Amino acid sequence: MKKNNEPRSMPLFRPLLLCLTLIASLGVLSVPTSLADNILKDRPPFLDLPLRCTLGADCFIQHYIDLDPTKAAHDYRCGSMTYDGHGGTDIRVRTLADMRSGVEVVAAADGIVVNLRNGVPDTYFSSYSPEKKKEIYKIGLGNAVTLDHGGGWTSTYAHLKNNSITVTKGQTVRKGDLLGQVGMSGLTDFPHLHFELRRGQVGIDPFSGRDSADGCGDIRQTYWSDLALQQLDYRDQAFINTGFSETRPTGRRDLESGDKAESVLPPMAPTLFFWTYYIGGKQGDVVTLTITGPEGQVLATHTTPPRTRNRIAETRYIGVKRPEGGWKPGAYRGTVLLEREGQTVSDDALIIAE
Repeated sequence: MKKNNEPRSMPLFRPLLLCLTLIASLGVLSVPTSLADNILKDRPPFLDLPLRCTLGADCFIQHYIDLDPTKAAHDYRCGSMTYDGHGGTDIRVRTLADMRSGVEVVAAADGIVVNLRNGVPDTYFSSYSPEKKKEIYKIGLGNAVTLDHGGGWTSTYAHLKNNSITVTKGQTVRKGDLLGQVGMSGLTDFPHLHFELRRGQVGIDPFSGRDSADGCGDIRQTYWSDLALQQLDYRDQAFINTGFSETRPTGRRDLESGDKAESVLPPMAPTLFFWTYYIGGKQGDVVTLTITGPEGQVLATHTTPPRTRNRIAETRYIGVKRPEGGWKPGAYRGTVLLEREGQTVSDDALIIAE
């Protein structure tokens, strides 16, 4: 049996990038004075979910706005689902395969397109050369659309898929109109939509009504519509991908590709690995991975020591060698249990030996 409790994922870089990057590089410094009467209203917008997916099923919030004015980082619930200086809400899809299939980004509220950028490739920022990183850093939010909602309120939709933007500058859009698709352009290392709400030059957390100078705490005002709030329960952990493969995972990207999981185990496969990729790791977490055979027998299991620090993204795996005579026909089950402060969450996967 082979087992490995070493985290295989790279830390998701912690760029000190705020929406000012987009403002400076796109020129969103002034707003047209002649907006449509039904948009120009001196009140905040009420926002629907800005992409077409089901939160907790095929998309997940990986980062909230950082509301801690110090070098620490806290989301609106004073939790750890953010990083220092993060200025928006990151809603991710599970895999690059999901991204390629096309996940639609839509206007969260009525507005006018005041700026956009297209033409930035969908690439892991960490894969760029040092010189290219300097270039991409200047256009950190990648392909993006900014809408003006009147009254000084704007929303920005960033890291969109290259050549997916469907709107033009000056176009009036309605809530729910298609803007583009989820991508991985600009300064990012995972497929997601970065969404920002701003009033003037100040970023506003749509969950609490606070800005980064306020700190976390009580909810002053939510800017989400009742429809959006039905999906927006706060979650501080989520399993992104859990599955089996004949080969050992090589890291987070391998599990994020969408091509790793296998459903059929050849009888003479030399090894079998069970793995999981999750977000929202916290200090004190204990994770147990187990592989059971067709008759319910435990083939491999491992429990990690308690985590010593928070970590947004984490991968774990265990493996087992082929038994003498090959894999018995039937279903092999992998189970991951994450224990936190007396509570347990789990995920599992199956692979069939024929």
